[in-house]
This record gives sequence, C-alpha cells and structure tokens, in this order.
Amino acid sequence: MPHFERDGRRLHYELLGRGDPVMLIHGFTNAGWSWMNQVAALVFAGYSVILPDLRGHGLSDPATDVTTVDDLTRDVIGLLDHLGIARVSVCGLSLGGMIALTLALERPERVDRLVVANSRAAFNDPATADLVAGWVATFHRPGGPLQRFQATWPVMLNAPYRESSAGRATYATWCRLAERHSGSSLANVALGMRAFDVAGRLQGIGHPTLVIAGEKDTLFPPAVAREVGDGVADARFTIIPGAAHISSLDSAEAFNACLLAFLAG
Repeated sequence: MPHFERDGRRLHYELLGRGDPVMLIHGFTNAGWSWMNQVAALVFAGYSVILPDLRGHGLSDPATDVTTVDDLTRDVIGLLDHLGIARVSVCGLSLGGMIALTLALERPERVDRLVVANSRAAFNDPATADLVAGWVATFHRPGGPLQRFQATWPVMLNAPYRESSAGRATYATWCRLAERHSGSSLANVALGMRAFDVAGRLQGIGHPTLVIAGEKDTLFPPAVAREVGDGVADARFTIIPGAAHISSLDSAEAFNACLLAFLAG
C-alpha cells in the first residue's frame, strides 16, 4: 500500500499511468478512489494520475487535531516532494478545490494547470459556520460519520445517478467507508475548513484555470462557484447540466470531456 510520512502521519496515495502528472484531490469525507471515473480516461489519454487520501480520509491516518486547508495543502506538497514531482496539473473538487486554490497561491511554481470543481473561495461566513456546527455534532455521535453520509447522499449526487445500478453500488461502498472513518477526525477537518478564505487573493493566480459547477449543486451552487471564476483572471467557467455536488461522479462523461479538453490546452 503506497504511503508517505509527514509529521508522524502515514498518508496513503495511489499513482497510476505514465505521462504528464495530474493530481486529483477529493472532497470532504471521500477518498482518492472517488475519482474512479476519471482515472481510466486520464491514463488512456497519456497522463499519470496521483490520488491522495487526505489526512483523516480513506486509508490515511486520522486528523488528531484541528486541521486547516493550509495543513492539507502542506500534506499535498509533501506528497509531490515524496514522488519527486516538481510541477503538476491539479484538479480538486469541493474541499479538494479549496486545497487546489491554496496550492496555486502558496506554491505557484508547483502548479501547471488548475481545475476547481464544485468549490468556493471562502468557507467562513455565518451560514457555513452553522453548517459545520451541525456536521460536528453529528460526527461526535455513535455512528456519526455514517449518519452524516446517509443524510447528505441525496444532496451530493443527482437522482438519475443515485437510482442507477452504479449509484446503488457506490452508495453501498461509501457506507462502508463512512463506517470506517473516525467521527472526531472528520470533525477536526470540518472545524479547520472554517478558516478558509482566499476570496481576496484570487487575482494572484496566474495559471490557466477551469472552474466547474454543477447545475443542481445545492451545497456550493453555481453562483458561489462562479465567484472563483470571476476572481481568477481569464479563468474558464462551465456549468455541467443536471450535475449535483459531486459532478465528477454523477456526470462523469461531461466532466471528463471538460477536464481532458482543458488539460490538452
């Protein structure tokens, strides 16, 4: 099982394919394999794909204290150093998009092209504070990660995908993932997310940038995602029709078409 160590934590990742590197950074409570519908498309298009499991997620060690987006970004930089990769195209979804933005701002020399999907430029307003407080309360209950996953599943993916055989299989698999996760660990990541705010710094991003929104995303609606696109000079902005929050999964074909066209320049 490939992993590297940073600050005494074992952090899991996968590396597949050969060619120009693309790092796919998953969202909150998910794991690297949530990008399963992108891996084959990228590998067969001639890219190598890096799939980190963020701290507190998947097969990586738990987050034992409050963990900010900056902390998670430093973990990602540590992975690039471990792999000896100087520069990479980055695609992040939701929390992964926040990390991708932070990476582009803090270490611009490490980023080639930037894709920010179903994400936002800040997560520190009163409405999100209330949202996080609800998540944290649920995580601290017995079976909290599973309860939170089951409650948010209808919000995360559109109805056609949820009702499909692939959607039902994904639901069963993610239930097992949620059962494995530590509630206190996820609470630490959720609390850390509240400090995220790069809205006033987006003009400092000079990389070719694509911002993707899901038409049916009610967690981070298109108007919120558009703020990222409006803040980054010359960024492309696209809305995937019918897609919900995890657009890479419920609308994989459209998502892949956008991603591959953008990476190809």
